[in-house]
Amino acid sequence: MTSAERRRLTAFMAGRRWASLAVICAALTGAALIVFMIARPEWVFRSPVLVLLLPVLIVVARCWRAPLQWRGALDDLKGDAVEMDSGVAHVYWRRRPGLFSGLSATLELEGRRFTLEDDMAGAVTPGVWLTARYAPASGALLSIERASRQEAGLDPVIADQLTERERALLALLAEGLSDKAIARRLNLSPTTVRTYNSTLYAKLGVQGRGEAVKLARGAALTSAD
Repeated sequence: MTSAERRRLTAFMAGRRWASLAVICAALTGAALIVFMIARPEWVFRSPVLVLLLPVLIVVARCWRAPLQWRGALDDLKGDAVEMDSGVAHVYWRRRPGLFSGLSATLELEGRRFTLEDDMAGAVTPGVWLTARYAPASGALLSIERASRQEAGLDPVIADQLTERERALLALLAEGLSDKAIARRLNLSPTTVRTYNSTLYAKLGVQGRGEAVKLARGAALTSAD
């Protein structure tokens, strides 16, 4: 773990510490309110107990993982633990609690999700190929490295999943052939070729023909044998 990553993990832990205190206070307050409701049910609708219970439940529902993350961050710091994962970036936005709190970003990378801090969120473009370094126990994102999927080349795992027809189609795309020319070469209709193209693009995680061609050429697919 680099010094910059340790600083980021320390900041992550500090934030989760305050969130943990908020959860503990909210849980204790909620427990006290529930005891009051059980002991004095006739007072429930004549007192602000229900109004107080709602924000308590919201705090607990949004921050219940904070104590686990704080404890995990402690273990990560002690063990100096770092793991890496790579994949195509997907970014999801949601509104933070409060009217003026803005949006928070979540990065999804090969099924794993990370909270993006504001300085990282601006550096991530959805659809690019990323390598993320993270603390395994807490799940804190420590650093990211950007590279286009085309620069990374054709993923060996994805290449193994391509059918013979898809590999042939990818090779013909790399030769720069049009859909009509590919249809004649493979004895298919142009409509069928376009359907195969869409399926191939989804499997490769690319947006269109240009990105698929770069992947194919990077993988040295130049003929449909």
